[in-house]
Amino acid sequence: MNKGIFIRIFVCILFLGFCLYSYLNLQTEITSLRIRIPQLTSEVRHIDEENTHLLYKIEKYESPENLMRIAKQSAFSHLKFPIGQEVVTLREPSPMRGSDEKVVTKHKKKPTITFATGANP
Repeated sequence: MNKGIFIRIFVCILFLGFCLYSYLNLQTEITSLRIRIPQLTSEVRHIDEENTHLLYKIEKYESPENLMRIAKQSAFSHLKFPIGQEVVTLREPSPMRGSDEKVVTKHKKKPTITFATGANP
């Protein structure tokens, strides 16, 4: 009889120890994540600043003044503005239509406006 109670108490103590170990392990993980949050925040802030700087550089490079200055350089002197007949434009087929369907556009005389309620005026 004493042996059975002893085993039950031992099992309860083992279970309690396992629960405490699991709780402490979970708290350790939470603490390590809380420590890591400021590091990640500063890294995100740094990346945002770098993106802003790169966007500024792109805008500065693509500015009309810079493009005109580059066009005047001797390395690009062989380039010229294309004439209207030299420009070729291609239409990309719509992925929603099959290749065998013909494109038919019907023009209405009066445009219709659909409001958010779904009713026409």
